[in-house]
Amino acid sequence: MEPVAVWSRPGGDWAIIHRCRGCGELHSNRIAGDDNELALVTLAARALSQPPFPMSRIATLVPTTDRLPEPVGTTEEP
Repeated sequence: MEPVAVWSRPGGDWAIIHRCRGCGELHSNRIAGDDNELALVTLAARALSQPPFPMSRIATLVPTTDRLPEPVGTTEEP
């Protein structure tokens, strides 16, 4: 079994998605106290760092007449 992703269950608990190297079947198991935290965060970040679509596509989802909000803490106070 190879860990391929993590997900948050409805109650907020994290679970690891494993793929069987033999048949490709997916299984979900809740995380354990001795799981490597860095490995869990790395799996979670993979979805954001390697999306299954081109990031340029995001621009097509935002109307051109609207501006995206400024990130918090980047605007000067009057």
